[in-house]
Amino acid sequence: MNLETMSQLGEFVGGFGVILSLVYLAIQVRSNTNSQRADMTARILDRMSAMQHTYAFDAEASKFYTRAITDPTGLTLDERNQFAWLITEFFSAMEFLMQQYEAGNVEEQTWVRWSKTLDWWLTFPGIRAFWYGRPTPYTDYFTDFVEDRLVNGTGDFNQENWSSYLLTGKASSVR
Repeated sequence: MNLETMSQLGEFVGGFGVILSLVYLAIQVRSNTNSQRADMTARILDRMSAMQHTYAFDAEASKFYTRAITDPTGLTLDERNQFAWLITEFFSAMEFLMQQYEAGNVEEQTWVRWSKTLDWWLTFPGIRAFWYGRPTPYTDYFTDFVEDRLVNGTGDFNQENWSSYLLTGKASSVR
């Protein structure tokens, strides 16, 4: 084996090593991207869960929230202001979730679940009243989305069963 053959063999092995390194790097980047997506979804769901936790474990907060979403006209000025802060947090979380979905950081099934949840919440008079009188702007894209849901969304994916459960403790039909 002469020096020229050894040089060519070295270049071949070196090129193969570079290819293996690039494949390894691609695998690592993909793994990291998946990890970041999972982390982003967890952060968003933690944010939503924290809001829900308050109403699940604080009876007075739950009563206040129920009054606010069903008849905001019966609230005092301070209560409407408090409700505005609560709903601003909800809409801000939904806007962030939508932005992360659009950026590819949240799976479609997660976005669909929460967008349907938003549709349902938009059926309540207090939520609608807040949206139309909101004190804070949202991105144009999110604003257009919510406006479309207010006009075209049905919010009824489980409305009959929920109403029945809320009033009687039983679902009207089993799906």
